[in-house]
Amino acid sequence: MPTIRSDSIVEDSDGDSSHQRCLSERCHDNLKNVMITGFCSEKSMIALTVHIIEKTKSLECLTLDTTRGHDRRYVNVDKCLWLSKDALMEAEKARVAIRRYVEGRVPHAVNLKVIEPCSKCIY
Repeated sequence: MPTIRSDSIVEDSDGDSSHQRCLSERCHDNLKNVMITGFCSEKSMIALTVHIIEKTKSLECLTLDTTRGHDRRYVNVDKCLWLSKDALMEAEKARVAIRRYVEGRVPHAVNLKVIEPCSKCIY
């Protein structure tokens, strides 16, 4: 998966629903915890996340990992796995997209967790 997203919703001035893909109208009543590892600012990722929020009435926790799983710490070492400069930039774009397009749609009963690169990331 490329680090830089060519279809970032953050860099699209019309980043609302006009470019989002249509998703099924099915509800997902059994989902309670959802974790998306590798969350990015891609339009289809935002559309999928919004679909999950809107169609999953039983949702209790939504975790969006912008580090592509790189926040996992080495055992007995206080540092993260290496993230490139491009990956760090995409993680920031993902965070902006979450603020703009996701946070306001999350019901109060749902715990939204956002995993971001920490201050100790090596790049």
